[in-house]
Amino acid sequence: MADVNKKFGRPEMLKLLVRWFWFVVWTCLWLAVLRVVGQQRAMATPASNSAGSSIQLAGDIILGGLFPVHVKGEKTPCGSAVYNRGIQRLEAMLFAVDQINSEGKLLPGIRLGVNVVDTCSRDTYALNRSLEFIRASLNAMDHSTSLSSAASGSAASFQCRDGSTPRDRRPPSQQTKGLGPVFGVVGGSYSSVSIQVANLLRLFRIPQISPASTAKVLSDKSRFEFFARTVPPDDYQAITLVDLVERFNWTYISTVASEGSYGESGIEVVHREAGARNICIALAERVSSTADERVFDSIIRNLYRKPFARAVVLFTRADDARGLLAAAKRLSITSHFIWVASDGWGRQHKLVEGLEDVAEGALTVDLESKSVPGFDDYMLSLTPSNNQRNPWYGDYWQEVHGCLLPHNQHHPQSTSAHDDQPAISHASVCPAGLRLTHLGYEQDSKIQFVVDAVYAFAHAISALQRDVCGNASTAAGRRPVYGACPQLLSYDGGDFYTKYLLNVSFLGKKDLGVNK
Repeated sequence: MADVNKKFGRPEMLKLLVRWFWFVVWTCLWLAVLRVVGQQRAMATPASNSAGSSIQLAGDIILGGLFPVHVKGEKTPCGSAVYNRGIQRLEAMLFAVDQINSEGKLLPGIRLGVNVVDTCSRDTYALNRSLEFIRASLNAMDHSTSLSSAASGSAASFQCRDGSTPRDRRPPSQQTKGLGPVFGVVGGSYSSVSIQVANLLRLFRIPQISPASTAKVLSDKSRFEFFARTVPPDDYQAITLVDLVERFNWTYISTVASEGSYGESGIEVVHREAGARNICIALAERVSSTADERVFDSIIRNLYRKPFARAVVLFTRADDARGLLAAAKRLSITSHFIWVASDGWGRQHKLVEGLEDVAEGALTVDLESKSVPGFDDYMLSLTPSNNQRNPWYGDYWQEVHGCLLPHNQHHPQSTSAHDDQPAISHASVCPAGLRLTHLGYEQDSKIQFVVDAVYAFAHAISALQRDVCGNASTAAGRRPVYGACPQLLSYDGGDFYTKYLLNVSFLGKKDLGVNK
């Protein structure tokens, strides 16, 4: 020690120790950063090759779309299996846009386009995919700002030093390809997805209409100022669930809720209403977003330990409801519970396939809706060959028919929408003349709300078009409003939401009034 002190004085020794300390700290920090980056890269790669795709159809004005096409993956954001209702809701948006474009009366001279992405039923992944809408809006805003300046006679916003017109130097793959500004987004389905996305879109003043998100918190305009929906908040169905419990004189019940805004806010209302009506809660369970078979088995065992609380109120997502039913079947508890479930279960027959003995006697609620005329014929006419604009339709086709398309026969993936169902790894090739039939297809209960959301945007854009593009006049009088003028393309999204979108009123496809 004496030799060390001679070689390094006390101040030098302290400096050396400090340097070594900070070296160790920075090394640990870098290792932690590298680990997180590695995890994010792994999570950014979907299990399904098609999950990271999107549908982009050119138009003067673009509507974004967020739909849960694929299920959540265990180690990646997206699983390989497809949600039946996610595909249907996506096709409902395309169906509505096709109708508006083909009729031409609602938006004369304007063609609606779409930019639809898959949320994979995961809020963080949906937030990442929603950045596409932001990039598209910023690119279109550059172009429309230049058009608006030229139309008004003022100096162009973008001009070369020699006075020539600027050219887009980006590769063709990175250019807008005829995509206009994103005027709004239809989606998401899950409330957790809508909450995340709404927080992003509000920063860029992009309106959003959800056809399925019912969480009460989304009604808070101080937090979600550009969010709207075509469905009512959860309070009403939560009260209905307690009405059912009271109607059958069940005074001792258990509850299960999915983690997140939908389940937690809904079950909170159930508990409050139950307390007000002297209904006791024996057990309140929560399903985490990462729940696996062990978690579901544990929940069922806990519920079974309360033998006198046979009625169980579920405020869960569809996959969580099925997970509970599958766990009860695994544990051979098939006829003990009386399930009283929210619209997460609703009228979905697919949810109980193979689990009918466990689900027998269940009471479920769903939002009142009507079948949309023409949509069934539209869906039944689709095949993988004539619906190539939808990159996920082939996955859906394989799942419904339990077969493999010719190009997938050497690379089979699970065609099951649920992990507890067997994967079709040795399925035969789909025959050429195969078609959807009413035996394998049933219109989802929220198709009406998707179509209403698209038409709400269209009617609002129509009103804006009349106001800002109808000022031109000729000697014979006012010129008919036609096309997307520069003032429309550059119109502020926040003002569009408050002045037009919230003031639309029209007759829906089933003669049901739709208004703000």
